[in-house]
Amino acid sequence: AVVSTQSTGSNVAPDRSLLTRSKGIVLMMSVSVVATVQGSIAFYLSTFPTGMFLIISGIYTFLFLSVLLSYHNLTLWNFSMKKWVASRVALAVLAAVCKTWSFQNLPIGDASALVFTAPLFTSVIARIFIGRKFTIVTVFALLSGIAGVCLITKPSFIFKDNTSEVPGYYKLVPLLAALSLGTSFIFQEKISSKVSPVTVSFYTAVLQVATGIGWSVYEGVYPLPECGLARYLLVVCGLCYTAGRICLNRALKYESAPTASILRNLDTAFAFIVQVAIFDKPAETLSVLGAVLIMMGTVSIALSKIFDVTFGIEF
Repeated sequence: AVVSTQSTGSNVAPDRSLLTRSKGIVLMMSVSVVATVQGSIAFYLSTFPTGMFLIISGIYTFLFLSVLLSYHNLTLWNFSMKKWVASRVALAVLAAVCKTWSFQNLPIGDASALVFTAPLFTSVIARIFIGRKFTIVTVFALLSGIAGVCLITKPSFIFKDNTSEVPGYYKLVPLLAALSLGTSFIFQEKISSKVSPVTVSFYTAVLQVATGIGWSVYEGVYPLPECGLARYLLVVCGLCYTAGRICLNRALKYESAPTASILRNLDTAFAFIVQVAIFDKPAETLSVLGAVLIMMGTVSIALSKIFDVTFGIEF
């Protein structure tokens, strides 16, 4: 539901045109498409060290954003809410680091299912701290999204797969990623009307490069990509980072953090389609059902926001 800014502290306007209501939805769907391309590149370059991947793709992102900063004559220093921006950037990078670690050290299904609980954290935090109420559509979208992710990724703690045992506390890391990501959405919604999304994305890219350097020092490997396809793909990945971050930060100017976070679950459905279409992964019945559930939840909340339908039930 669209909730008044006076009651929630949100930057989302209470009375919005159909075009304005649609902008946030379209931008978030664009983020999911871009993130799927980015994830596919990371999967294709999975043998490349994580630290160097973060550094090189981050440098390209830094360069692209520098051009945008110059073109739009944006400042890097003279903007409001600096503490909010710093917290939002730090949370986003912490989420990225925890997510990357999770996919390296946990079964892929476990990591995916736990990371994609972020919409639940976002919705609960928004309800507690800014009074953003749940609607029937929100609850349906949350439950169908989480169920869909689990059917696609098949986490071992649900499907009883004991072939890859890891310490139980390892699973706290993807939950930390989800919590950090969910909280960063709340922070971004707060600053979206006062700070340029290019500025926020620029500082995120800087911290990403710094994190990549630290990661590479820890790993002790510093290879450069070979000439040819790998280098071109890293350039594309940098473009994806740039477009995805700007679209995400811009979307939160038009749409609430819980809605945006739910729409991010589209990544899983899109990634499944890419794996089947490009990487020749067999399409299992449960995975297809999971993709359908995610799409159903996403479409339901998108339509409820675009046409301002609440069914009169909020809690």
